Amino acid sequence: YFIDVLTDFAEFLPEKDESIMDNAISTFSSQLASSNSASGVQAVKTSDNDYTLYFDYSSFQNLAAELSGNSNQSIIKQEKGKLSFYVDINNYTELEAVVPFLADPNIEVFLAKYNIGYSEEDYLDMIVFSLGEEAPESLQNSYITIDLKLPGNVLTVNGAQKTSSNSIRYSFRLIDFLLLSSPLKFDVSWKV
Repeated sequence: YFIDVLTDFAEFLPEKDESIMDNAISTFSSQLASSNSASGVQAVKTSDNDYTLYFDYSSFQNLAAELSGNSNQSIIKQEKGKLSFYVDINNYTELEAVVPFLADPNIEVFLAKYNIGYSEEDYLDMIVFSLGEEAPESLQNSYITIDLKLPGNVLTVNGAQKTSSNSIRYSFRLIDFLLLSSPLKFDVSWKV
């Protein structure tokens, strides 16, 4: 539904050969590929509005700092054998710097900083008004998933799920990201 909104707005922009979401994903992939902290970047479109990005990183914290232009970013912290992820409304602007699509004026009104204090029910009511009756169910069934393969066996994991001896999965509902009424967070440690 957000993609439909962006597509409607895209009619007023210079014509491109790809959809606005395809462009956002390819732009982000290019940013990753040009960074010093990521390699093997591959973006795969798995269906009309589903994308999977694969990449290797030497330091997730350095990658986030490089992409945001801020060495003091607070979203990802990594030290020897430990990694933590934390996003709330107070550091949301750092995430916009990493993923510029989130600061697009055509979409940001649907995102967290414009919806501070909204309950899920209020937000879904607004979405019905803006995007139609089908939008709430679609939002409630949409997830963002981060899979991490670590350089050693997992020792501890909080807020995420261990999926193998050296990998974890952090998954959260899209609506939780859109509202950020509570932080999105996990931490993991592994054997060095």
